[in-house]
Amino acid sequence: MLILVLGACGRKSEFSVENASREFCDCFNSQTTGTVDERLSPCLQKIADRKNNEWNDSGITDVDSIKVRMSKFSLDMMLDMTRTCENYFAAINSLYDKGYSLDTTALNKSAINELSARIRTEANKDSVRSLLNKKVYRLIQAREFDLALQSIDSIKSLDNTDYGANLASAYIFNQTGLYDQAVTEIEKAIDVSGNESLTLYAEIARQKKRTSKK
Repeated sequence: MLILVLGACGRKSEFSVENASREFCDCFNSQTTGTVDERLSPCLQKIADRKNNEWNDSGITDVDSIKVRMSKFSLDMMLDMTRTCENYFAAINSLYDKGYSLDTTALNKSAINELSARIRTEANKDSVRSLLNKKVYRLIQAREFDLALQSIDSIKSLDNTDYGANLASAYIFNQTGLYDQAVTEIEKAIDVSGNESLTLYAEIARQKKRTSKK
């Protein structure tokens, strides 16, 4: 069980991540209509109110401190729910899958060809990288994953701090069942960006790997 140290009082949290996760899951399951965000919001608000009251009672009232604590608590809870709450995992996995809408139209293919031509004639490094990012997005929409990965490699060779390239790679690996590679790319993105919330994408990939073995 996760133990949160609450200020100078050093008290153990009475509302653990695991307990919050179970309560959130029950709440989410009871919401049968609306978008995923609309189903999530009232459940998250209940958890947030309870944790805020708990921290306030322990003497923690600084807004910034509570914001940092809530961010970490919420992320830990959502990671736990990804592993333990089937309906929640199905919902966020669906949202992730829809991150690149399918577009196999002739118009999209024409746009890809146009971007390729511009890349060949562009001399400015930053402009090339920008065009490559646009091309990758369209290639993923077209489900041309191998070509997208080639362009992603080109982006990385130009700028190894462009963590968007890692996230694009992770999406492709996630869609093609290469879950370990997806996690590796997301971890690289976290290292570069410092954005710990991206851990949720890694947990989605891990859970997809776990459920694919059943």
